[in-house]
Amino acid sequence: ADSKKLKAAVKEGGKKGVELAGCADMGGLEFFTTQIESAEGDLELLVAAMDGANKEPDPNEEEAKGGSGMVGKMFLSSGDKQLALLAYVPDSKTDKCNASEWMKAVLASCNGEFVEGDAKSAKGRIAGDGETRFPLKDKDTCQAASVSWLKEKGLFPQADGDDDDWVPDDDAGIEW
Repeated sequence: ADSKKLKAAVKEGGKKGVELAGCADMGGLEFFTTQIESAEGDLELLVAAMDGANKEPDPNEEEAKGGSGMVGKMFLSSGDKQLALLAYVPDSKTDKCNASEWMKAVLASCNGEFVEGDAKSAKGRIAGDGETRFPLKDKDTCQAASVSWLKEKGLFPQADGDDDDWVPDDDAGIEW
């Protein structure tokens, strides 16, 4: 991947990391599914974005970046040719959630390919053919499948009739 694209992915991942860390602090959410536009369906760029999101924030930097290493997350990125998926589960949460199981459950919704993975990290992809398979459409299906799997596992807070459940606005930049 060229350095400009790599830099953009790390930057977007860093911003996403700040948002996710903030949401985790406020809402107690431990697992997120969100998209990374700048990775353009490229797994290498998606890994760079995840590194950016999990980076320890540098207190000397003007703009906060990263800091979501304690949050389990799945990043989705659609490009022209494929949808790339990357799951990350911190050590402290692998007893609750296995990254490879999570990835395989999400890929099953679109008949995707499991690339590699273990308990902490997993990669997947779904190739588009431009005729019947479209990465953008698969991204929405996978997003829903991920949230559904997390709910089944009891890892995604369900509204229980209390009105004090915090739900971010659409403009918070988080997708569920």
